[in-house]
Amino acid sequence: MTEIVLHLDESRRFLMEDPDSVAVIMVDQVTILPVANKITYHGYYFDVDYASMDFTRRRKVQMVLNTKVESVFGEED
Repeated sequence: MTEIVLHLDESRRFLMEDPDSVAVIMVDQVTILPVANKITYHGYYFDVDYASMDFTRRRKVQMVLNTKVESVFGEED
């Protein structure tokens, strides 16, 4: 299996929270690598100042998520 790369235009981009900090990532590309069970989100990382409701300190990042098959469900034909 080959990797799948999705380039997101402005209307398709989305925000994700970084679970380890007070920051968000604006995702502009998603890479799916089925053979390695990985999804990589590419985009810009912004620190968030919640008091002033403002984004600060921008940098380019990649967030890698490992996926794991828990179970497979199906019906008999």
